[in-house]
Formats: sequence, C-alpha cells, structure tokens
Amino acid sequence: MLLAALPAMLLTSCRFEDEDYFDESASLRIEHAVESIQKTLVSAPQGWVMQYYADTSVDGYEGFNLFAKFEDSGKVTMAGNHRYLRDGNSNKYTEFASLYKMLLEDGPVLAFNTWNDILTVFVDPVDPSAAPGSLVKDGAGMGGDHNFVVMSYDNNEIILRGERHSAEVRLVACDRSWQDYIADTETMKSYITSSSVTSYYVTNGTDTLYFLNPRSGHFRYTERIDDPLHVQWKSCCFTPDGFRLEHQDTIGSNKFQEFKLAEDKTCLYNEDQTVQVIACWDNYVVNHTALWQMDAERFSAEQKSLFDQLDAAFKVFNSACSMASVGIGKSSGSGSVIGLVVTFYTNTAKTKKNTVGLEMKFSKPAYGEIQLVNPAEAKVDKNMEAVVNRSPDVEKLVRAFAATLQGTYKMTPDNYFLPVSVEFAPINGGTAFKLN
Repeated sequence: MLLAALPAMLLTSCRFEDEDYFDESASLRIEHAVESIQKTLVSAPQGWVMQYYADTSVDGYEGFNLFAKFEDSGKVTMAGNHRYLRDGNSNKYTEFASLYKMLLEDGPVLAFNTWNDILTVFVDPVDPSAAPGSLVKDGAGMGGDHNFVVMSYDNNEIILRGERHSAEVRLVACDRSWQDYIADTETMKSYITSSSVTSYYVTNGTDTLYFLNPRSGHFRYTERIDDPLHVQWKSCCFTPDGFRLEHQDTIGSNKFQEFKLAEDKTCLYNEDQTVQVIACWDNYVVNHTALWQMDAERFSAEQKSLFDQLDAAFKVFNSACSMASVGIGKSSGSGSVIGLVVTFYTNTAKTKKNTVGLEMKFSKPAYGEIQLVNPAEAKVDKNMEAVVNRSPDVEKLVRAFAATLQGTYKMTPDNYFLPVSVEFAPINGGTAFKLN
C-alpha cells in the first residue's frame, strides 16, 4: 500500500489527504494523471523499450530489453528475443499482442491484464519445461511483475515499480525499429564485453572497485577481483550506448546507474562523467597465457641482429630449421614456461613450427604499466634443453634477447576492451616494441 501511495504523492506533490490545498480532489487528480499517462503511453511513434527486471538476487536473472507499442483501444503489442520465450522461440525475435489497462488504485497502475508470451513467462508460477505442475521457486515464478505502479513519467521516460516484487522497470521511448535496437545493442555488448576480459575497474579517480563478468547481465560488484569479501549482485540491461543498472549505486560520494561508451572508446562514463568503468585489459596482457608475437618491423638494431643469429643457430640444430617469430607468452613444449618464446620452423617448406621458451617475470606496477624482469637463473622449457644439446648458442641468444626487454613500460592497446595489439613504451629501461 505504501508503494502504491508513493507515486501518487510524487505525481501530485502532496499527500492525498491535503485536499483543501487543490481545486481538485485527490481521487480526481489521480484520475487525470491516469488519463495523462495513457496519452503518453500511446504517443511514442516507435513504441517503448522496456528495461525489465525479474528476480535480481544472488541466483537471479539479468535485465531484459522488451518492447511495447500501446494503442488507445487497450491493445499492446510486445516483442523480445530473450531466452525464456516458449514454444521454440527462445532467443528468437518474437511479437505478441495482448491487452493492457491503466488502473485507478491508490496511485496510477499500468496492468498487463491478459497473457503475453513476451512478459507473462516471468510471473508464471508453473515451469512448462519441467514435469507437469512443477512450480518455479515454490510458486514465486521468476520474481517478475505484470502490474506496475507508475513512479514518474514524461514523453521520453516512464519509471515503473512492480506491485508484487518491487523491481524497477523503465520505459524509454524507442528511437529506431525494435529489431535495429536489438542489433545495435548486441553490437555494443559485443564491443565492450568478451569472454576473455571479464573484470572491470569502477573508479571515481580516488576509489576503485570492480564489476566481475558484466557480460552475463547479472554480475558482482566487489572490492577486489580474487576472493572478494564484500559482494553486491547487480543486474543490467545493455543499450546501444552501453548499459544501465536496475538501481542507482555509489562509489565514494559519486552516484551511477547508466554508463555510456566514451567518445575515445577507452572506457564507459556514468551520467555526470564522475565514474568510469574500464575493462581490465592490462591484466589480460600481463597475466595472459596465450602467445603474443613481437612485431619484427619494430625490432631494434640489436634485436634484429639477435634474430638473425638465432636463425643461424637453429640451422646448426637442424639445417631444415629457420626462425619464425619472437613472442611473449606461454611456450608450447613440455615443461612450458611463461616468458620469452621463440617460434621456429622445423621444415624447409616452413609449414611446421615449434617453440623454445625462457622464463621471464611479469608484474603490473600501475594501471596500464608492465614490468618485465629477466632473471639470471630463469628456467627454460624441455624443448630448449633438447635444442641446446646440439646448438648451445640458441639459449645464449634467447637470454640476450630477453635482456633487451627488461624494464618498465607504458602499455597502449589498440582496443581498451579486448586488445589485439599493444604498444610498449619504455618508462625505465627496455626497448620500445609492439605485440600482436
């Protein structure tokens, strides 16, 4: 009842019992508000994007982009492509028409009062994919709502709150076709999230916390990446510009709810640009176990000489061998190491490759920086041991090459959400280079 009363208080800027301060009674004011909301609902030429939330607890669900076009007749056409669509439509774009009504309760209520395939599955207490009569969460369904208290409204945005489960639902006037909105949102989601970079800094410049795996749409907000002690669960809806959380949150004294991609595509900013969400791309580079190749066109004169000497040394091991590349990452041989990896061809046709690896130490002094250390007693992998039995110069030359890289670098990626190449500029020691 309190939730129902609140929007009316917002809409009328006073309590209902203060009737004497207005020319109209409280009930009449609500009736006029309902009429105004009805006109607003049908006024959007391309309908509304409905940022919809069901249960968002620890084992809950992501946010869903649904679509709705309202008509004066009481008909609403809804659409979506979410994974809970039934009758073989899971993840397929689907439209469904049903009825809606603006109710005059203690406050204005938007009610979807007949079954709609797009929406009603979130409140259905019975799971049709399980045994007949199987209840979802003891009859609570997915914790969704189909009746909503209107909290605020204008021609571009309507804020709703579920009558039963109190989820915040937002209607935004759609500015393109529904299928274009879905496609543009998926493009943005694919750009700012990936299965490779799954952690994100949330920072106001002073404090830093983390979003962990926002790609799922239902993720953690924590004080650290590994073994966090304090976890808040968040759900979001992705948009063509970024993503929006169900509820407003804070870091330090700064508030945030919606994030949009910055013009330079280095991060996402909150509404007043006081909070940034930055993919932990630098951790991806520093802690990778894949193999990044050095751009040979960027070799220093010393590195080019060492590369040529290594080519000759591999021919001593086997005349069919020749150099392919030098990289940083994980070697492929037995007893593999993380460090400097030399890839060489094992046949004259240059169709077969193998690697030898030398351990190096990686650390991250600060955001966007990396320190490479070439320990004097760095380990080599088993492939290196086999090669040096016949060509001892290979290990010496690999160690010399690693020495050229020892230092601290500023890293600049080509993509701040999932780098494909990274520039390394020396801060203290080392030689500038590029990884691909």
